Amino acid sequence: MDSWRRNCVSPVFLKRWVWSLVLTAFFSLVIPVFPVTFVFDSFNGTNLILKADASYIQSQSVIALTKHSLMFGQALYSIPVQMKRNETFSSFSTTFVFRMVRPHSDAGGDGMAFFLTPYTSPMGVLPAQYLGLLNLTSNGQEYNHLFAVEFDTNRNMEFHDPNDNHVGVDINSLSSVENENAGYWNGEEFHGFSLTSGRNIQAWIDYDHLQSCLNVTITLAGLPRPQKPLISRKISLQSVLQENMFVGFSAGSCNFLEYHQVLAWSFTTEGRAPPLDISHLPSVANHSRWGFIASVTVATLVTLVLLSLAVATVFLKRAKYGEKIEEWEQEFWPHRFTYRELNIATNGFRDENVLGEGGFGRVYRGVLPGSGQEVAVKSITKEFTEGMKGFVAEISTMGRMQHRNLVPLRGWCRMQKQLFIVYDYMLNGSLDKLIFGNPATVLPWPRRYAILKGVAAGLLYLHEQWEKRVIHRDIKLSNVLLDSELNGRLGDFGLAQLYEHSENLETTIVVGTPGYIAPEIVHTGKPTPSSDVFSFGVLLLEVACGRKSVDLSTDAEQQFLVDWVGELSAHESAADPKLGNEYDAGEMEKVLKLGLLCSITEPKRRLGIRQVCQILEGEAPLPDVHLDQSSVGVNGWVVTADPADRLLQQIPSGSRSNGLLVGHDDKKCRKLCQYSFESSSFGFYSEGKVSKSQIL
Repeated sequence: MDSWRRNCVSPVFLKRWVWSLVLTAFFSLVIPVFPVTFVFDSFNGTNLILKADASYIQSQSVIALTKHSLMFGQALYSIPVQMKRNETFSSFSTTFVFRMVRPHSDAGGDGMAFFLTPYTSPMGVLPAQYLGLLNLTSNGQEYNHLFAVEFDTNRNMEFHDPNDNHVGVDINSLSSVENENAGYWNGEEFHGFSLTSGRNIQAWIDYDHLQSCLNVTITLAGLPRPQKPLISRKISLQSVLQENMFVGFSAGSCNFLEYHQVLAWSFTTEGRAPPLDISHLPSVANHSRWGFIASVTVATLVTLVLLSLAVATVFLKRAKYGEKIEEWEQEFWPHRFTYRELNIATNGFRDENVLGEGGFGRVYRGVLPGSGQEVAVKSITKEFTEGMKGFVAEISTMGRMQHRNLVPLRGWCRMQKQLFIVYDYMLNGSLDKLIFGNPATVLPWPRRYAILKGVAAGLLYLHEQWEKRVIHRDIKLSNVLLDSELNGRLGDFGLAQLYEHSENLETTIVVGTPGYIAPEIVHTGKPTPSSDVFSFGVLLLEVACGRKSVDLSTDAEQQFLVDWVGELSAHESAADPKLGNEYDAGEMEKVLKLGLLCSITEPKRRLGIRQVCQILEGEAPLPDVHLDQSSVGVNGWVVTADPADRLLQQIPSGSRSNGLLVGHDDKKCRKLCQYSFESSSFGFYSEGKVSKSQIL
C-alpha cells in the first residue's frame, strides 16, 4: 500500500498527469467540430423530418412545404448538425433549388426560408407572415437561437419589409438585419425576377465563422453561379449557434394558397456545398423539344375538353341561380365564391343558421362543400348600384391581412347587386353575447382584459402596421369574435376603407352602428383612425361596465353609457355588477379612464391607438390627469358641464391645479351619434327612423 502511494505521488506520475491534462485541453480546442455533408439531388422521403403541412411528392421527388391555406410546413434534415464544440464554432455552406407558385397574381402566401434552429418541434409558431418560424410573442427574442434566410413574397409593415419580392437575413426575428430585392448580378448589371413566377431558383448560402462573413446568392436554376453575391455582410452567429442545430426549410401560407417546393439540396460544414445535378429536376425546359410539343398538344386538347364541360356545367348551374360573372370579376377570381357554394354551405340561408344580425345584414354559419371548412357568411342587404368593383377590389386586397387578432377574411360573392363576405367561423361567437347575454358562466375579468388588449393590437395593425391604412368604421362588441381559446379577433370588414399611409380619405357617406359613431363623422362624413379609436373607447366601457352604449329602457341619465360613466361620483362603481369583486381594481380603473379618453368629442384630443396599446400592456402610464375626489367623475376624474365645448380643456389657474376637463352635459352631439337616420346630405342608412330635427 505504501509503495502504491509513493508511485501515485512520484514526480514521474505527476508529470504524466499534467501532460495528459494539457493534451486533453489542447485537442479539445484544436480538434474541429465533427463535419457533416449531405446531398439530395432529388428526394425520396427519407432522412427528413416533415412537420405540419409539409409532404413528399413521390411523382416529382420533391418536398412540398405547403399545400393548404393558413398553414405552415417544415422540412428538416433528420440528424442534428454539430455547429459548436468547446466554444469552437463551425462554418457552413448550402445550396438548394426551390420554386414558389401562386395560383393567381393577387393571391398567395408569404414565402419560405432556409433556417437553423436547435428545436425539432415548432413551438406555437404561426403561418402567413411568420413563415412557420416564430409567433407574435417569440419574434425578436434571443432564446429563439434562430438563423434564417427568407425569400419573402408579401410586404409586412410590422417587419419593415421593403416590398413583396425580396431576400432577407433574419436573426431571432423576422425583421431582417439586411434585405435586397430578389435577383442576381451579372457583372455590374442587376437582373431582378419574381420569386413566385414558378421558375426553379437556385440559392447559395455561405457562412464563414473565422471571417464572420455571410454571403447569399440566388439566380434562376441552370444559369452559372453569379460571382457577386446578392447579400454580403459581416456578421457573427456565435450568440445564435448552439452545439447541435437542425437545418431545413419552412414556409407559411395565408388566406390564399401559395405553393412552396424544395427540389434539391446539399449542405456541408467544411468547404463549399457539393454541387447539385439539376439536369433532371422537374421543369418544362427539361423536356425535349418534340416531347414538349407533344405534351403541350395533348394537354391542350384535354384542357379544352375539360374546359368545355366545365363551362357548360357552370353555365347551367349559374343559369339556375341567375348568376352572371362580369369580365372585371376575373381579376379577383381566386377570392370569389359562387352563390351556389354559399347557398349549399348555409343550407339555403336558413334562419336556424343565423349567427347574428345588424343594420347591414345577417351573418350565417356555413360549411363549405368539398372542404368541409366552417365559415361565417355575411349577407350585405344594401344593393350596390355603383362602386361594386371598387368594393370588391378592397375586400380582395384586405384578404391578405394577417394578424392573430383579426378574423381571417376568406373571400366574397356577388349575386346581381347583392354582396356576401366570407370569414373563418369563430367557435365561441361574438363578445356581446358573453357580456350582454346570459351565458352559463360570467366572462371573468382577466379574460376580458386580455381580449381588450388583443382587439387594440389588431386595430394598431390596421392603422399603422399593414401595407395600407385600414379604417374599420364599425368597431363594436358584436364584431369582436372569440376563437376556440377565447382570443379576441376583430372581424366584419364590410364597411372598412383602406388607403395609403400618406393619403387622406375624402368625405364619404356616414356609416356605423348607433352608439359607436364618433361625433365628427356626423359633421364631416370623413372616417379617420381617430373615429375608430372613439368606437374602441365605447367598447372599452361596455366591457368594463357590462352595459350597452345606448339603453333607452333605463332612466334618462343612464341611457348613454359614456355620459353615465363620466357623471359617476368618485365613490360610485362603474364595474360590471356580474363580476362582483372578482377583478383587478387597477386594471378596471385603467380601462374606464382609457374609455373616456378615447371617446371624448374632440378627435385631436383623443389618444392614438399605439398609445392605448402601450397603456393596456403596462408599457406606458396613463396621461397625467388631475384627480379631485370632491369633483364629479369616474374615480375622481374632473368633469365640467359646459354645453358649448364638450372638449378637453385646461383647468383655469386659480380654481384648481392644472388638469383635464371633459364636458358631458351637452347631449345633442352625443345623441346625434346614437341613431342612424336618413339624410340626403350625409347618406345615412335608415335604421332608427329618427329625423335630424327630432335629435336636435
